[in-house]
Amino acid sequence: MRLERKWSQATLAKKLGVDQATISNYESGKTDMSSVQLFEVFLLFGKDLTNAFDFAEPNSDEVRENEQEKE
Repeated sequence: MRLERKWSQATLAKKLGVDQATISNYESGKTDMSSVQLFEVFLLFGKDLTNAFDFAEPNSDEVRENEQEKE
């Protein structure tokens, strides 16, 4: 998304309030983004977070299995 807008790592970092090294670490996989940072990135780029994750309801068999495992 950053590259689509032709933003440098420094530009994105400034918009998120972090340093450029943090963005580099996120992009290289050295560190994981917090859920708050991820949400901020999606807001910044105008993306819908629900498209990035599968928020489908579990089927009833999965719910039953999970309940049985807790007992």
